[in-house]
Amino acid sequence: MRLYILHKTHYRYSSPVRESYNELRLHPLTNDWQKCDSCFVSVIPTTQMRQYLDLNGNLVHHFEIPKDHSKLKIESRSTIITEKRVDFENFPYGTSMKSLREMEGNSECRPYLQSSYFIDTSPETWRMAVDLQGNSRDVFQTAYQIMEHIYLNFEYCVSTTSVSTHANEVLLNKKGVCQDFAHAAIALCRCLGIPARYVSGYFFDPTRNQSMRGSGASHAWLEILVNGSGWFGLDPTNNRVVDDNYVIIGSGRDYRDVAPVTGTYFGRKPESMKVDVQVKKLDS
Repeated sequence: MRLYILHKTHYRYSSPVRESYNELRLHPLTNDWQKCDSCFVSVIPTTQMRQYLDLNGNLVHHFEIPKDHSKLKIESRSTIITEKRVDFENFPYGTSMKSLREMEGNSECRPYLQSSYFIDTSPETWRMAVDLQGNSRDVFQTAYQIMEHIYLNFEYCVSTTSVSTHANEVLLNKKGVCQDFAHAAIALCRCLGIPARYVSGYFFDPTRNQSMRGSGASHAWLEILVNGSGWFGLDPTNNRVVDDNYVIIGSGRDYRDVAPVTGTYFGRKPESMKVDVQVKKLDS
């Protein structure tokens, strides 16, 4: 599938700000399941940008604007080719929960088994995770049950949380958006010893009527590591196994590692911030 993504972030300040230092994670990855055919990132006021890979392998654009400015416009235009991943017959069932003991000493897994900035593997979360596991002895089935539980029992509501909401609050109140649901699912998986990481990206709504939750915005989900089979994406916001409708921007321990735009500046807080995301399917 060939997809076109336009991501706009526009800030307006009530009075000029200065010495703005920013990092952008808006460039789609190229991996076994997707190829970034092109990506153009632009900033107004114009400035020089440099690129580098962070510790999680995500492509970062860094820029500085030292002079006074009252607006900041960031746009990313990307074309991505995605490949079919798995279907129901190829889901990685059959890996025992006992195999997770082998993962504990794996350096690749360690960051995704521990607490992180937005995720806490507390005793309370552990008890909830054990209850959700029930009689399951299969890694993928257990993670799938966690995803399904969040989808069925948590309220999708854009007005109850913010980008700084912790997973503990989400698990308590059972409300939030895609970022919150991903954090909650990751916390539950990690408590059971399932390596789980946060994924930032987009998805194309194949229904074409925005019936999927989170359509028309950047999106978040989780990936779990199944021993011997690799990473598999689960979207608790829509109760879906990630397929070729999804595009990955980056991954990390939680949102803090892959926020699309982060930065600092001298001046008052923004008077307004507008984010617009468009995902379109292109003709082959």
